[in-house]
Amino acid sequence: MPLLILLLIGVGFFFIVKYIAVITTVAAIIISGITVVALVSTWLGTSYCLQKSGYHPRNAKQAYRQVESDLNQIAGDLTEVRLQLDDVVPYLRDMEFLRYARENRKAEN
Repeated sequence: MPLLILLLIGVGFFFIVKYIAVITTVAAIIISGITVVALVSTWLGTSYCLQKSGYHPRNAKQAYRQVESDLNQIAGDLTEVRLQLDDVVPYLRDMEFLRYARENRKAEN
């Protein structure tokens, strides 16, 4: 008799574990399905809203390239201006010297 009770408890425990495993597996499948649907709908909704507002990836890349090109042009222009200023610096120093020399003469008189 105790052997029969132990056998019934063992079989009952086996079925309980089996059903818990099945329920866990089904719940995991359902949750992963819901997650995939949520991610896909979010992706599509975001893409649709961005396109409606005028955003297009190609336009953004083109604008970035344009800005980069403009910055390179500005850097080139600044280099050219710096070279021109380097050429003019001695003349500016001479003019500054002459200005202070004139002020000193006026102060002495």
